[in-house]
Amino acid sequence: MKKKAVTLLLAMAMVMTSAAGCGKKAENKSTKKTEQAAAVTYHAADYVKLGDYKNLSITLDNDYTADDKAVKQYMQKLIEQASDQSFEKDKSQKTVKKDSIVNVDYKGIKDGKAFEGGTAKDQTIDVAGNKEASGSTGYIDGFTDGLVGAKVGDTVSSEVTFPENYSSKELAGQRVTFEFKVNYICKKVTLANVDKDFLNDNFNVKTLEEFKDYAKKRLEGENASNKASEIRSKVIAKLTEISKVEAYPSGLIDERMEDYQSQFEARNLAKGQSLEAYLKNTYNVTLEDFKKEIRKQVKENVKTELIFTAIADAEGIKVDQDGFDKYVSNLMMQYSLKTKAQLYKFHGRTQELGKAYIRTIYLCNKAVDACVDMAKVSTK
Repeated sequence: MKKKAVTLLLAMAMVMTSAAGCGKKAENKSTKKTEQAAAVTYHAADYVKLGDYKNLSITLDNDYTADDKAVKQYMQKLIEQASDQSFEKDKSQKTVKKDSIVNVDYKGIKDGKAFEGGTAKDQTIDVAGNKEASGSTGYIDGFTDGLVGAKVGDTVSSEVTFPENYSSKELAGQRVTFEFKVNYICKKVTLANVDKDFLNDNFNVKTLEEFKDYAKKRLEGENASNKASEIRSKVIAKLTEISKVEAYPSGLIDERMEDYQSQFEARNLAKGQSLEAYLKNTYNVTLEDFKKEIRKQVKENVKTELIFTAIADAEGIKVDQDGFDKYVSNLMMQYSLKTKAQLYKFHGRTQELGKAYIRTIYLCNKAVDACVDMAKVSTK
């Protein structure tokens, strides 16, 4: 596997991002390392030279407006999402043309019999492009030729020859027939031709004006969320750029590495499987390269952790129990875990280490919130 893929594989949630939520149910497997270990403690100010976090200026890449132009573009986007890449039945069209989008059932026949893998139903095809209408997958040359001129309800066929290098040895170089049943001809749904039935079925609105109001509210909600996310990301990036971590607490990077590797093994390895074998078979990566990437990623995360822990200390920000409990509950819900013990074990080699790490994440998030509130935000 290439280095970039290794990095993606090892990507750990930055300690300042929102509650590590991925929506995937966590597996509470036991790990091999069960020895008790105390979390490394440190005074962040001893290791970090902070930049001027109280007077940050950041510029957003987007303006996040919901004017008429933006709303219309969003309305079209919603239509496309709701209608299988914006194609639906057009009852007014009866005959397939060269540039038609058509829905068919088809069956591949060789030597008078249907062959394996050659049958499909409810397929939307771009006749001119000789490919799937909603994707980029192309068909064998000549596949759609027999459709031109066919009427809705007709059964027609195309004669094609599979390439000599086709993946199936049984079909490579063979002449076959594809038989099509034309179900209907499609039209591209746009904001200009969308009808009331489509709006009612997909958005529970009756008029275009109601759809516009619906779309505007959704867009405003998405804009608010995306804007907050961009501000937060830029504040974190700016502070990691202008602050300097001059040293790392003894043992902290090793602790984080052990926690990450331990949990990686628990979440991915089958019983009795070694990490080395898993990495080789699944990603073609050596254990040595894996550990190098872990250390690089962990060091970046610890750098961010130290910077925002130092800010929390400087601003007198503490872990409040009510807020922490809500944060933990949110994490449990996102990971579909039933107990705090499961959550803590999910984030460390032991419950104690996992809880300590989550408290650090929560504290750093509060520090980011404070910096976001102090930042001066502008748009391009």
